[in-house]
Amino acid sequence: MKINSILIALVCELCLIFTSLSAQQAPTRVPIGHPVPFWSQPPAVPIGHLPPANPQAPIGPVVPIGLSFDGIDFLGSNCGCLPPDTNLAVGNNFVVETVNIQIRVFDRATGNVLLDEPLQTFFGAFSGGDPFVVFDDNAQRWYVSAFDSSDTGLFLAVSNDANPLDGFLPTFDLTAVGGFPDYEKIGFNKDAIFISFNDFGSNGGFARIASIDKAAALSGTLTYFVSTPKNQFRAMPPAQFHGDMTGGTEWFASTDGSDSSGTTMRVTMMTNYLSNSPSFTYTSLPVNAYQNASTANQPGGTITTFPNTTTFQVHFRNGNLVTAMASALAKDGFVFPKGLIYVFSVSGATPTLVREIDLDPGAGVAVQMPSVDQDINGRLGMNWFESSTKEFMSMWVNAIGTKKTKKVLKNATDVTPNAGFMSFNFRIGDYSTTVVDPNDGLTFWGANEFVGLNGGSDIWSTHITSFTAPLK
Repeated sequence: MKINSILIALVCELCLIFTSLSAQQAPTRVPIGHPVPFWSQPPAVPIGHLPPANPQAPIGPVVPIGLSFDGIDFLGSNCGCLPPDTNLAVGNNFVVETVNIQIRVFDRATGNVLLDEPLQTFFGAFSGGDPFVVFDDNAQRWYVSAFDSSDTGLFLAVSNDANPLDGFLPTFDLTAVGGFPDYEKIGFNKDAIFISFNDFGSNGGFARIASIDKAAALSGTLTYFVSTPKNQFRAMPPAQFHGDMTGGTEWFASTDGSDSSGTTMRVTMMTNYLSNSPSFTYTSLPVNAYQNASTANQPGGTITTFPNTTTFQVHFRNGNLVTAMASALAKDGFVFPKGLIYVFSVSGATPTLVREIDLDPGAGVAVQMPSVDQDINGRLGMNWFESSTKEFMSMWVNAIGTKKTKKVLKNATDVTPNAGFMSFNFRIGDYSTTVVDPNDGLTFWGANEFVGLNGGSDIWSTHITSFTAPLK
């Protein structure tokens, strides 16, 4: 396909996306779709002179930070498009980051770049982008997915071994998924790899799940089954099972069917998944009311809140599921997005809500793209980006212990410059990542986006940070 025809297709798709942006409070069901060329977007113009940034100061001692370095930025993405769709995985001696159509491998000890290439080179064929990468610490393999060349299926690459530099098996192409499988997310357990996606080809944009036989995939053979759960829009992310070799069950954590508002979260159990007749069991758990946020600010202007009220990453560890999303709460009139973190126990007869945590730095501060994981001691690590009329968009991290406390932001740490005006913001992104390093089970790694001092030309940047929870 010639590049001109690709760009025309992307711009045409953008027309569909924009139909939803005028109604942030009640989002319509349109695909998030490909990364979009930045030149097709009118830049936002700061209102008046930009006031000096005055970021939210940490309330107490900062979280212990380890290796911290910038990831792929706009100029290095080989795309000329936005948003970044930041995603990361960690395993053995490597950190792997993906953004729209680029993949980069870093040395885990130094942050040095070991591999940097477009998805077309990586997959061996053109990809529509939206990649997602995970490291399966049970199988010691890396999985990378993205749109295939036709945008009607999904590529899946499986590494030869635990070293991503040793190459990947020939790319699988999951073609029988319904057409335009948008916003895909990967999970895994003992015997399967799962990719959930919004099927805009044959299922009205609601979620579907591809269950891939792991043993077959590791040996180079693609065997998979596609199923349709109860209606769920925008995200039904499958859990990444860490340290569990039981098999037979896969878990999902999501909103209760809507990306608009709710008073419950849904925990879904899937069994018999390597067949054409899987079983789903749904549990709706009451939580504080949430609603799609309408407002986020930056010095001299605003930032979009599209899309929020959606989970995009779920981890399973020690009988618990952990997930996060951005959404507005009643205490500020459902205006500004805050970070909402949930811990569900799935070790009993039915799932239960163990912890519900609000990341709320204060009035008028927007928290977006939060993600979370749990270390082997049950402590939570999280990252997000925030902004306000006094704070440009920057990445924050924090970690908290197992005791329930209202001081969840006590050690919160800003890890990126607070310097750049976000001038192109029709969509905030698709993902961020927090994941525990399987080498020690204690070190968190986070990846998110921010805007640097030269944001007028290097429109977005990403940052990668390792950090640990305080001992107490």
